[in-house]
Amino acid sequence: MNSLKYFHINNVKFNYTLEFQSNHINDYWKHNAPLIEYCETLGINIPHYCYHKSLSISGNCRMCLVELKNSPKPIVSCAMSAKSCLNNSEVFTNSPLVKKARENILEFLLLNHPLDCPICDQGGECDLQDQSLFFGVSKKRFYNFKRVVTDKNIGPIVKTVMTRCIHCTRCVRFADEIAGTGELGMFGRGLESEIGTYVTKTFQSELSGNIIDLCPVGALTSKPYPFVSRSWELKNINTIDFSDGFGTKIQVYLKNNQIVKITPNYDPATNSNVWISDKTRFAFDGMFSPERVLNGFISTGTGEIFKSNSWKQLLDEIILTIYFQDHLNRHFLKTNSLVIIFDNNLSLEVLSMLTFFSKKYSFIKLRRAENQITNNDIENKFLTNKPHQLTSNLKKSNLCLLIGLNSRYENPNFNLKLRKRYLEGEFKVLSIGSARDLTFPTSNIGLNINTLKSIAEGNNLFCQDLKQTNTIAAVSSSLLQRKDSSGIFKVLEKIKDYSNINSLNVLNSSVNEAGTKLLGNYKSFSENDFLSSNGLYFLNSSSKTNNVKKITNIKLMQYFNNNDLLPKFCIEQNNSIINNFPNRLKNSYQIYNYINLPNNVFFETTGTYLNSEGEFNKTVKFVSTKKQTKEDWQILRKIFSSFKKISFTNNVKNNSIIHFNNSSLNKFKSFSGFMHMPTIGINLKANRYLNKSVSNVQIFTIETIKKSKTKIFSTNIKTWINDFYIGGKDSYSRYSSTMIKCSKIFRNEKQSFSHIS
Repeated sequence: MNSLKYFHINNVKFNYTLEFQSNHINDYWKHNAPLIEYCETLGINIPHYCYHKSLSISGNCRMCLVELKNSPKPIVSCAMSAKSCLNNSEVFTNSPLVKKARENILEFLLLNHPLDCPICDQGGECDLQDQSLFFGVSKKRFYNFKRVVTDKNIGPIVKTVMTRCIHCTRCVRFADEIAGTGELGMFGRGLESEIGTYVTKTFQSELSGNIIDLCPVGALTSKPYPFVSRSWELKNINTIDFSDGFGTKIQVYLKNNQIVKITPNYDPATNSNVWISDKTRFAFDGMFSPERVLNGFISTGTGEIFKSNSWKQLLDEIILTIYFQDHLNRHFLKTNSLVIIFDNNLSLEVLSMLTFFSKKYSFIKLRRAENQITNNDIENKFLTNKPHQLTSNLKKSNLCLLIGLNSRYENPNFNLKLRKRYLEGEFKVLSIGSARDLTFPTSNIGLNINTLKSIAEGNNLFCQDLKQTNTIAAVSSSLLQRKDSSGIFKVLEKIKDYSNINSLNVLNSSVNEAGTKLLGNYKSFSENDFLSSNGLYFLNSSSKTNNVKKITNIKLMQYFNNNDLLPKFCIEQNNSIINNFPNRLKNSYQIYNYINLPNNVFFETTGTYLNSEGEFNKTVKFVSTKKQTKEDWQILRKIFSSFKKISFTNNVKNNSIIHFNNSSLNKFKSFSGFMHMPTIGINLKANRYLNKSVSNVQIFTIETIKKSKTKIFSTNIKTWINDFYIGGKDSYSRYSSTMIKCSKIFRNEKQSFSHIS
């Protein structure tokens, strides 16, 4: 290579000593990069199909042909290395021979391709249309019957029109290399070649919808929404995924104020967010389900239902109900309260408003719908170890320890990163929990916490691997719901001290689970709250949540008795979806008033959310509101502004005052940071006062003489997970007709899912 002085491309002479000094070009030579990539670095445009992340179809279609001097025929630039082609030779990318070769290739591609561009869903986004426009011929030499291929049924996600297929094998390579299922392939030879699944199976993958974006000719299109629109008729908006704890960047396409499709928002700077799950892509129709109620109504204890078209009537009913309950509490010497039950899908602005109102009115209690035991006073207990550096830490690691985490169905984004790192080589994955298929080999080393205890004690066979290998650990947020979660984290911290674990990452499964833990350590809804409350206020939380369902079921079974004969009330503000909570507990909970408040869905609101990596994501309202629905913060503001009309008699001294304990400097800075976030804007960087040492304050380390014992249970970490399609923690997927069809097909082959009623 040192003897090479000059080379030519398109009769342009390049000096090796000048052009080859950059590290970027030297890297291409060292790795024998394809000639097509090398020419792109020099600014030479070679037309080809290589538009999408290493899934080139030019290997079969030969659209990237170039001419090499003294070569008897054109060569395939994506299959030939630059090192072998440019050794004292010349390359021509726009010669008559190259043009003729491309015309011939296109003529063969269109030989059996149907002329149905006007009705094809890929129209306007088809790579074959672009290539035919620039490199096609105007004459036709084929007048026989075109070949017809039978369409395949590969599931409820992808619609197949296999006559259009040009056998580029992009979908086959995606199933093998990215999805890791290998259920797609090509069978037959010559004229009988077809793309399909083996033994008439469906394409069982949580990433199957991505082949719609990969197919360059419209053979694989969207089945739920066929013949809806063309690309030039759509308006695209950048936002985030509502079902993913990572807040995956997506693009939403609108037509006539209706969402038509969702695609990944590719970021070329970080080369990330190329693939999205089927839930991210197709679960949005659950937001606009036919079960959605767009008008508020009031149901009394006598069974009468009053539909209300005005917010004034709904607010007056709420105020009168709370006023009536307040006087009853005073007469019966009760201290019952209004319990607001919220989920992890609330935005930070709404949650901040609720927190302030709970400080202002003592009878309001905020409760999480899900059970949560561990204190979240340190951010590494609910975030990844180093925000924005999870991918870089994974590249540096040679071992990954998964604790109670099914990354394939709980965090598909993280599972793709794990699989990519495994395919690069020198990487091993250890798993503690139930056995599962993560699309790459894993070593299951235990089922319960006893395995962690043995590792901490140094009595496990894998202790040497953790000590000698650069390791990354990932923990599921569901592990925090165990009663011994604090003890588990102490064991993990001890393992981290004595091993080579560089980061301990907690992966959340809800869009704002990390943000909820950031704002405060909210208590979970319990039996005591159920019994000592005047009413329940469900705010974007479902009665089908495991914790709420458990409490209601044991109440129906009369596990605990309640002698309180006071009538109760229930308010629901659940994305305009009505739960069956009032009907089930009408007799046991003695609901007198049930009030339904219609609110907006995720894409109809503006809010800020914190993902698992510590990044604040801002969403903007881009779908107009229908009928009577309003945003959550608007409804809450109207309710609490109406509270000014009431003079509360119960605990009147503590009402109308915002309390906070400013006795210490840390508490004061925490409160000032909490005030700063909703005031300045949460889309800025987080206020991390407690992570830095305070100036002029000496910090002492207190060592206890005798540490208390930590109790850890020996029960299995997890034996099954909820259905990926309709059993997630988001508020919409269970109402999506597309997700219900996917779940029905998936359950026929997978028996490890629990039943979702």
